[in-house]
Amino acid sequence: MSIFESKDKKDEFGQVAAEGVATIGPTHFLNGEVSGEENLVIKGYVKGRIDLKNHSLIVEKGGRVDGDIIVNELIIRGAVNGNIYAAGKVLVAPEAHVRGDIAAARISISEGAVFKGSIKMEEGLEKVSAPKEKVEAPSLAPSKETKKK
Repeated sequence: MSIFESKDKKDEFGQVAAEGVATIGPTHFLNGEVSGEENLVIKGYVKGRIDLKNHSLIVEKGGRVDGDIIVNELIIRGAVNGNIYAAGKVLVAPEAHVRGDIAAARISISEGAVFKGSIKMEEGLEKVSAPKEKVEAPSLAPSKETKKK
């Protein structure tokens, strides 16, 4: 059962059952790559790539991710700065802030959400083609060759 098919779901942004879900708490800071074989809820701060290809992720209000996300399904109520690759559905709640591109089979961005990026709708992660390794953005600082003499 996915996070979007909860039996006691009140709306599309309903809470996830506690069973089979790992949580990064509101006072936790995690620096590095996150991967695993269960669903994840982030209430704290993660700086780095999250790779949960076969599982779901919720970034709760107050939670923050700075890095690319590769998941099956995703609900964002907090902040995400990075590209998102999802085989299934991505829901961006009204209180969410997202800066980065989204590639997913289905995407819903609620009124009131802040989103800056592009959207690509594709079925399955094979077609979405998430990068294997992190690609650094070019520096905006002027190089020595471009400085005026």
